[in-house]
Amino acid sequence: MTFLQSILRNALAVAAIGALAFAPIAEAGAPQLKTQVPGYYRQMVGAAEITALFDGTIDLDAKLLKNASPAEIQRLLARMFAAAPKLQTGVNAFLINTGSRLVLVDTGAAKLFGPTLGQVAANLKASGYEPSQVDAVLITHLHGDHMGGLIDGEGKPSFPNA
Repeated sequence: MTFLQSILRNALAVAAIGALAFAPIAEAGAPQLKTQVPGYYRQMVGAAEITALFDGTIDLDAKLLKNASPAEIQRLLARMFAAAPKLQTGVNAFLINTGSRLVLVDTGAAKLFGPTLGQVAANLKASGYEPSQVDAVLITHLHGDHMGGLIDGEGKPSFPNA
């Protein structure tokens, strides 16, 4: 950080504290939620809104890693504080809003691989959409962590209008 950036940051902090000192005391319009940010991340790509939806995590066997020696794999796992021979990885789905279509790419694992997965539907709702708004579902490949969320816990389509 340059000296000028440091001065500017300190000046802004002093101004903000001063503004708070003279602000009228009021109660918040809504209670604090005190929860972590929901499991989604949104970004524009051209005219399309892309929302990454976090499904959860799963532990993979480090034996799946190829093109590296066992010693190199152990070194990399230790650097990541991973408990060998397991490697935790995230599972995600992607919602594409084109302005005229709402397309879900993959559906997550649902509960096929245990309690650490199955958050796509909840995070879809947290991101401001409903499963019934999804027009199309694209499955990249037929592994359970990509298509397990097609059917809900009652055997019904999770995205009934897709």
